[in-house]
Amino acid sequence: MPMKPEKLYLPGAALAVAALILLLPTYYVGLLTLAGTNALVCLGLAFLLAAGQLSLGHAAFLGGGAYATAILARDYGVPPPLAIALAVAACAAAAYVIGRLTLRLRGHYLPLATLAWGIAAYVCLVAATDLTGGASGLSDIPPPRVFGLEFGTRGMGAVAWIAVGLAFIAYCRIYRGRMGRAARAIKASPTMAAAFGVDVAAAKIRIFVLSAALAALAGGLYAFYMSFLSPTSFSIGVSFNLLIMVVLGGCLHPLGPLLGVLAFTAIELAAQYLIANLLGIPGQMETMLFGLILIVALLRWPNGLLTWVRLKPPARPAAADEPEAAPHPVSAGRRLSVDAVHKRFGGLQALKDVTLDIPPGRITGLIGPNGAGKSTLFNVMTAVLPASGGRVALDGDALPARAHEVVRRGIARSFQHVQLVPELTVLDNVLIGGHIQGKAGLLAAALGLDRAEERRLAREARAALELVGLADQALRPAASLTLGSQRLVEVARALMARPGVLLLDEPAAGLRGPEKTVLVQLMRKLRDEQGMAVLLVEHDMELVMGCVDYLFVLNYGALLAQGERQEVQRNPAVVAAYLGAEA
Repeated sequence: MPMKPEKLYLPGAALAVAALILLLPTYYVGLLTLAGTNALVCLGLAFLLAAGQLSLGHAAFLGGGAYATAILARDYGVPPPLAIALAVAACAAAAYVIGRLTLRLRGHYLPLATLAWGIAAYVCLVAATDLTGGASGLSDIPPPRVFGLEFGTRGMGAVAWIAVGLAFIAYCRIYRGRMGRAARAIKASPTMAAAFGVDVAAAKIRIFVLSAALAALAGGLYAFYMSFLSPTSFSIGVSFNLLIMVVLGGCLHPLGPLLGVLAFTAIELAAQYLIANLLGIPGQMETMLFGLILIVALLRWPNGLLTWVRLKPPARPAAADEPEAAPHPVSAGRRLSVDAVHKRFGGLQALKDVTLDIPPGRITGLIGPNGAGKSTLFNVMTAVLPASGGRVALDGDALPARAHEVVRRGIARSFQHVQLVPELTVLDNVLIGGHIQGKAGLLAAALGLDRAEERRLAREARAALELVGLADQALRPAASLTLGSQRLVEVARALMARPGVLLLDEPAAGLRGPEKTVLVQLMRKLRDEQGMAVLLVEHDMELVMGCVDYLFVLNYGALLAQGERQEVQRNPAVVAAYLGAEA
């Protein structure tokens, strides 16, 4: 399949810059080369931010790659390509260890941890004088020679931009593929991502390692270009500058980090020119003016400069190439059993010895007043919350204790509060539900080996959208849909996991009459044609009584009643507790 034109623009531009470096004056060669190494770091940092992870110490990996490359090449005579490869591997290994220790942190603790290792790395570079030269720096780095050809400063600048072009192609492929969707699902809602098979902790570590490897690659190229290294080139201030570049460009499109690098460089040059030629103020004011311009830009375009350029988010080629929806794959119905489950939150008993049986080929309703424990029970059944006691089993086998493993056993769900990735298209949101149906990882996506898999998944996603009546909305941003349509997207996403048991948490909230009809018809179709077990939590009693086969009633975390819907409707305890009437 030929590469799309939109994928060729920036790699072609990168090659043009690489050729231009061979002709430009030395000063501009330096600017462009440093912009190229920064671009490599920012591509990795942008992917990290896309997964909701903030690093304030990424200059540590840039410096680690630079110093490791320089020491291996200068002191041990390691060939330049091998020296860079070993440096990248060492930084990736370090990132793996750091990621295992820190990426489970949440809130402000993760940025503080990354800030700490960035400071620690800088202190180590200064203190290890015998190895790094300390504050005096590391000099006499030999120019790289490959197959007898020596690469000077211009040659390294060209190599840097060739690397940027290749990295951009790989990043586009990853960003639009299975792991890119997983990253953005993690940022939007780790709970939702795990519910559809994303191992959140493992995915964060993989993305962090990839980000560190790109920074180390940039560091190796920087070392050979500069021929001299100083710890100040990898200080915390550099980490902040790199982060500003990414935020300035924006993370909602692969072009964002590269645009941010170019804009940052342009603003820096503009500040220098204004100081030197127009304003007649002292040179030490340059940093203040530079910061002021950046603040204005970030306030004007808080989501990055791409919101000003108004580029469309990258469309999925699979959707365009495969417009016809395939029949949605079916899965055999499964039996979900809940046996004497209880759940405590401190001194609060949220669930009290709840026992349910949800057999295949039946629509089972779960009703109760607000606060009765319905959503808590859903979260326990899908391992979002651990049970304080009791057992949840599928076809007699106990379910695993990790949410991303539960969906692989055949249970998929929607959420009480809509959990979509708003900036993604409807189709891509549904594709998140098919995470477990794919196998492509970061490397396969980067090499373009996931195309057949992506086409297959896109066909299945369109078929799922056909089932909920939203096939014509596939390429719209999810944020542009009504609440009712967003809930139907959640149902389609759950179906993409090919479940044997479907858990629907208030799916009719916000739906209009025709949409409710579609939902009821879909549940009946899943029951009758696929033998699926459906568990419905819903407050719309007319809808519930019109479609369920069997009802459970929760009140204050305990099972109040169960039976056929007509029987439950006549139960005095249910009438008193749920409908607010006298028993």
